[in-house]
Amino acid sequence: MNRLFFLLFSFLPLLQYASESDSVYVVKSIVCVGNKVTYEKIILRELPFGPNDTISISDTNQVIQQAEQNLINTSLFHFATVMFQADGVVVIDLTERWYIWPSPFLAIEERNFNVWLRDMSLEKVTYGLYASHQNFRGRRETLKILFKSGYNQMYGFSYQNPYIDKKQNWGISVSAGFEGSHSITANIDNHEPQGFKLINSYAYSGFFTSFSITRRIGFYQTHNFKIAFDRTHFADSLLVAFSGFASGKLRCGLSFNYVVKQDRRDFKPYPLVGWYADLELNWYGAIPFAGNNNKLLYTKSHLRKYLKIKNRWYFATGGVVLGTIKNDATYLSTIFMGYDNDFCRGYGYQVIPARNFAIHRNNLKYNILKTRKIHLPLIKTSRFNTVPLAFFINTFFDQAWSEKGNFAEQNPLAGKYLAGWGIGIDMVTYYDKVFRLEFTMNRFHEKGIFLQFTAPI
Repeated sequence: MNRLFFLLFSFLPLLQYASESDSVYVVKSIVCVGNKVTYEKIILRELPFGPNDTISISDTNQVIQQAEQNLINTSLFHFATVMFQADGVVVIDLTERWYIWPSPFLAIEERNFNVWLRDMSLEKVTYGLYASHQNFRGRRETLKILFKSGYNQMYGFSYQNPYIDKKQNWGISVSAGFEGSHSITANIDNHEPQGFKLINSYAYSGFFTSFSITRRIGFYQTHNFKIAFDRTHFADSLLVAFSGFASGKLRCGLSFNYVVKQDRRDFKPYPLVGWYADLELNWYGAIPFAGNNNKLLYTKSHLRKYLKIKNRWYFATGGVVLGTIKNDATYLSTIFMGYDNDFCRGYGYQVIPARNFAIHRNNLKYNILKTRKIHLPLIKTSRFNTVPLAFFINTFFDQAWSEKGNFAEQNPLAGKYLAGWGIGIDMVTYYDKVFRLEFTMNRFHEKGIFLQFTAPI
């Protein structure tokens, strides 16, 4: 009897080990396939596991999804498939993008495409040559060289290295160049930008340079601190025609910018689930070196949430809040709603000056065509012959609040509550391209059809 108990207790550790082995997956090795350019260490940085890690069998699907999303969100790969094989080998199957883009550059210098369509003036077109390597040396470095002319002239370069240490947590970036233009927007009247143009000389010109350092914590949190220097000269005739444009003809000094981000979106260019938050501090003209420097100090924050409701239904809500801490009364130190993505849909033609503002957006969408991979047989390379394509139909409601600031007298919407709504259709395809066509209406019953090229929220 004693021998029997001894044998039973002797086998208990083995029985426990067998039970644990059946419930966990041990990563013995990781094999990357398809990365002809990208170094393996760049890929491994995005994985939530490493060699000799143990993963609960019940968590493997979640871990696979997280790894694939992290890899796609690097913008280095079209497709990423993570496979846990029975022998403990994890295979990472990748389809790399095309990273080198020496191409002609063409840009519409308006706050959105629809504004330019009203007169389609070629004076508002900037053209040139843009060359970039988005995976320089296979280390996720970005090298850009830009020569552009037309409405704006710019000649410069930028270089970004996201990982300068062995643990791949710290990164740096630098940029420098010259920028000038014969034309410049110098005033806002009745929510329409007013331009100033010189035929034989620059309305403004100068050079700039910047240096930034980045700290990435884990997969989702990043900190970026940038210091920038610019020396810009404004034409005397510009300051005579628009006395409120700037505080002097020379702007020269240091500016600072700090941004912290928490990004848990499933697909950054067009998210469906997850959330995003950031906080930004900008101090333009913090340290003047010469001339009259226009100072502007403000904070800005974005918060966005993405939900899957059921089946193909999705909902997104988000907003941006901006608060001015210090500025002067010039155009250069004025905040505006209406540029970039800081606008309330339904008011795409209006630029609204504001000292402080808040914009809230809501989208309810239905995936009418799930993501499909369309194969183009005439193209041989895998970097171009497989095109992902998805379509969504959506309805939306936006609202915005603002506090009056500079130029409020000649812009009646400043300080007013704004609301807009409408319907739209979105197309999402490869190389992170998004095309949106929206019909909008605002609280003043003004209607419009707008074409956009970024995700709505």
